[in-house]
Order: sequence, then C-alpha cells, then structure tokens
Amino acid sequence: MFPAGAWPDAVETAFVLPLAAPTLPRPAGFLIAGVSPRRILDAGYRSFLDLVAGHIATSIAEARAFEAERRRAEALAEIDRAKTTFFSNVSHEFRTPLTLMLNPLEEVLAKPEDEVLPENHQLLEIAYRNSLRLLRLVNTLLDFSRVEAGRIQASYEPVDLPRLTAEIASNFRSACERAGLMLVVDCPPIREPVYVDREMWEKILLNLLSNAFKFTLQGRIEVALRGGAANVSLTVSDTGVGIPETELPRIFERYSPHRGPAWSHL
Repeated sequence: MFPAGAWPDAVETAFVLPLAAPTLPRPAGFLIAGVSPRRILDAGYRSFLDLVAGHIATSIAEARAFEAERRRAEALAEIDRAKTTFFSNVSHEFRTPLTLMLNPLEEVLAKPEDEVLPENHQLLEIAYRNSLRLLRLVNTLLDFSRVEAGRIQASYEPVDLPRLTAEIASNFRSACERAGLMLVVDCPPIREPVYVDREMWEKILLNLLSNAFKFTLQGRIEVALRGGAANVSLTVSDTGVGIPETELPRIFERYSPHRGPAWSHL
C-alpha cells in the first residue's frame, strides 16, 4: 500500500501496439496502453501488453467473421427464396398448357375404335402417356417449391399399405436381378387400411431403394413393413458400403457427400 497522495496523478508513459491477427488482412486498430511509472517496462511487461493486444485482435477477428457468416447466410437464404419462387411460378405456367393438351387427347382416346385409325390411336396413346409423365414431373417441381417454402400438405387416404409397398418395391426387381442382387420384400398383411399420402409414400420408398441400389454392389436389399394401422415401421436395409459412423448425424442434410443410406428407418 502507498501512503495517501503517493500514487501519481497521471500515467507518464504510453505503449502503442497494433491489433493484428492472422485472419485479419491488416491491423484492425491500435491499442494505447498506459504504462505504470512504478514498474519497469521490461520483457515481462511487454509480453503482457502483447498478450492483451492479441486477445483484443482475436475478438475483433471473430466478431468480423461472425458478421460475414451472417451476411453470407442471409444472401444464401435470399437466393433460396428466389429459387423457390421461380420453381413455383414455372410449375404453374407449365401445368396450364399441359392440361390443355391432355383434355383433347382424353376426348379422342375415349371415342369408339372405329372413329380413330388404329395407327393414330397408338400414337395418341404414346402422346397421352408422355404428357402424363411430364405433368408428374411438373407436379414434382411444384411439390419441391412447396417443401422449400414450408407449405407442403399431405393428403391422407386409407390404403392397403403392404400391397402398395410391395408394388412400389417391385419396380426395382428387374434392375436388382440384372445387377446380381437379391430383392427381399417382407410386407405381411395388415388387418386395417393405413392412412398415408400415396405420392409421398412412393417418393420416400423409391428414394430409399434408389440409394440402396446405388451403393450395394453385391448381396441383398430388403424392404420390411411392420406394425398396425396406427403405427407402421418401414425399414430398407442392404449389404452395401454403408455410411461412416461420423457421418450419420448428417444423414438428412440435402447435399451431404454421404447421402446413400446403408439403412433407413422411418
């Protein structure tokens, strides 16, 4: 302790240090630190002041990096909103001419066979089937825009889920046979109908099977359905390469490099 009045009224020496950090292209500023006249400005004192300046510079660099990341996230969100709006508008514009094409095709195909030449009827059927396929693709784009905007709505209806699941899975049977893979569909009957959205169920199952087929070079792919009308469990498993355990938390990320599931459980 110093006697009253013994402490100097003002600091006699100032020390100027640049606020520089490895992540900063140039110093963010300068630290002007007062040096006590009661202490020799030795190497230890200088090291302490350098440490203080380093901590301040690091805090500034972290704050700038956080702000840059926030602006980047906002820019990406704006791009995503613009993309969603574009898909939504384009989908609606495509559906109108497709509907106008399908209606006359349906009318002609519904006419008696003697009013339409067989060769023309066949060509009209091809045009009709491809128009329906194009309409489904457009609807998929519209569904995508709704999902992105958080406005997707499921349309539930009672279905024979084991039968529907087996029918969807059967689309991969010939591909599996050509690839030398065994496709096992284990979907025992369920007493009551199950309420699901048919289109969503089809997309989910086809996506899981597609990924399983893509990442399974030998062995088998199995589709299993368990439960009752109130609670149904769908499992798609395979003997493929699988996903590293460290990547499992990222399984639902849209653009993760390891999106092909070794197993999936819904």
